[in-house]
Amino acid sequence: MEAKVYRAVVALLMTIAHARRRARQRFDDRVIIMIYLWSVINDRPLSWACEPHNWPRDLLDRELPSPSTMSRRLRTLGVLQLLERLLHALSDRTPLPLVKTIDSKPLYVGAYSKDRDAKRGRVAAQLFARGYRLHAVFHGRAVRFWSIAPMNLHDSTIAASLLPRLEGGGGYAVADNAYDTNTCHAHAAAARHQLVAPPRRANRQMRHTRRNRPERLRALDLLASPLEKCGQVNRFGVALYNCRETIESGFGELTMAGLNYLPTWVRRPHRVALWTAGKIVLHLLRCAQRQGLRAVDAKS
Repeated sequence: MEAKVYRAVVALLMTIAHARRRARQRFDDRVIIMIYLWSVINDRPLSWACEPHNWPRDLLDRELPSPSTMSRRLRTLGVLQLLERLLHALSDRTPLPLVKTIDSKPLYVGAYSKDRDAKRGRVAAQLFARGYRLHAVFHGRAVRFWSIAPMNLHDSTIAASLLPRLEGGGGYAVADNAYDTNTCHAHAAAARHQLVAPPRRANRQMRHTRRNRPERLRALDLLASPLEKCGQVNRFGVALYNCRETIESGFGELTMAGLNYLPTWVRRPHRVALWTAGKIVLHLLRCAQRQGLRAVDAKS
């Protein structure tokens, strides 16, 4: 199964336009990404993928770089740009929905980890842990935009960089009550989207126009319509909020793919971001194949 998924990723990677940044490079940027993705698929460290005996014979058709070369090249601009193009090439294959979803997912490290960038933050009610957080905008079950931040940063803080990237010229962005702030509603409105987030406890019954943006009041009316007291059932707002099930399913698929507790060799933000990018590449590939998009299937 790993070899089949790997062939599909390589087939798509070879179709992405990418020029060499240096003429005397011993290993092409595509080779660096291919080797790294092999380690991510198998949930193994980078040094493991640099050993020839860890590769099937039909996949190993080139010389492998050393672990130090891989570590250095994975930080170069050319490799990072190519990896970003690969992510966009896969996410572009998913249809653009009217309703987008945004949420975050914790990425845990050990309580005694030496990673000074992994912070302690709240995971659930009276539950705290150390690590990072994956903040993402989903189109259906597929990740479209994402960002990595320490666990102690609030969701509404990172939303300021994700909500302005909403696409489609209009629509709805569904989130939980962590995003119920005037700032988040302003960013969503600037992208011509209505943010649908349930009100926080302090703002549940508030309709004060001086303290709430019009978009926030609209979200309050969608989820707690005043007409419900007159017997009119609020089907539209409830149906919109139920779309959050898709992002929960998407995060569940990422968890099943191994993006939950970070391995011991994935520490510091740049390694966490690379590991997350590799898992999202595999997740997007499976989403595209599930929809029957044959363009990403490699021919064996």
